Amino acid sequence: MKPLLLILIFILPSCQEEKRRVRPTIQKEANTEDPNEKKKESLLNVPAGAVIEDLILPYYNDDQKKVSLLTIAEVTVADDIRTNKTILKGEHLKVWLFDEEGAIRSTTVISSADYLVNKEQLVAKSEVLMIGSNGKFAAKSKGGIFSLTTGQAILLGPATAQFKIPQKKDIKAP
Repeated sequence: MKPLLLILIFILPSCQEEKRRVRPTIQKEANTEDPNEKKKESLLNVPAGAVIEDLILPYYNDDQKKVSLLTIAEVTVADDIRTNKTILKGEHLKVWLFDEEGAIRSTTVISSADYLVNKEQLVAKSEVLMIGSNGKFAAKSKGGIFSLTTGQAILLGPATAQFKIPQKKDIKAP
C-alpha cells in the first residue's frame, strides 16, 4: 500500500504541471482572431448547412394567447451574405393563424419558404394554399409573406380565391 501511495505523490504533481502547460497554448489559439473583425450576431447556435427536422415554432401575444403556429418538416440553416443574417430554408411547411379567442382562423400549406429569423417572417416563393376555418374560404397563390408575431399574411399573385357565402337560413338575426 505504501509504494502505491508514493507513486501517486510523484505522478499527481507532474499531471498538474502538464495541465498548466496546455492551458496557455489553448488560450493563444483562441486569441488568433482579428479583434477588428466584426462578428456576425446569430440568433441560432447552429452552423450554416445544418439540417433540422420537424421544427415547431409557436407565437404568442403579450397576453399569452396563441397568434400563430409554424411547423416545418425540414429546415436548412443558411447565411444571407447580402444582409449578414441567418435564414432558415424550409420544406413542407404549415402555418396556423389564430383569432383573438385562440381559435384557428386559417390553415396554410406551403411547399417551400424562407424563415427570416431576425424579422420572424416567413417568405414563400412557391405555391401557397390557405384554407379558412370551417371551409369559409380557400386561396391559392404563387407566394406569400407571413408575420408570425402578428398573425397577418399577404398572398402574392397570381392568386385565386373561393369564398363560401352563407345562405339566408345560415344567417342568424341579432
